[in-house]
Amino acid sequence: MKRGLALSALVLAATACSSPLTPTRLGPPFAEVFGGLYATQQSQLGRTDVTARVLRPLASCRRTGTASDGPGEDWTCTVQYVDGGTVSAQSFEVQLKPDGCWKADGPPGAQPAELVDPATGTHRANPLAEFDGCLDTSWR
Repeated sequence: MKRGLALSALVLAATACSSPLTPTRLGPPFAEVFGGLYATQQSQLGRTDVTARVLRPLASCRRTGTASDGPGEDWTCTVQYVDGGTVSAQSFEVQLKPDGCWKADGPPGAQPAELVDPATGTHRANPLAEFDGCLDTSWR
């Protein structure tokens, strides 16, 4: 009886110490936000045929430091998506806060701060240069 009680206490303590901020939990909301912003970006450039649904974005996130989960400024998320029948991928540096909210920075070469509409020459802020979101941190 004491052994079972001790084991239960150990499992409860381990659960209380683990983090809901894991690669598996960050990936889906990151992909969802990316898909919406990529479609917005493409619409700003005159491509109205691109939607988040058509892109089918999937994100794979990981920590680059010593920890494998939890908050930190050392996360990277790579999003794979389909645009015009071509599979593409982009990686972003991510800062994940303890409350589950994150900020992503796109590489300036692939996602410059400004976009230029090729038809009008109008300059616009690039929605994928820097963006943020939050993930559900409740336990499931």
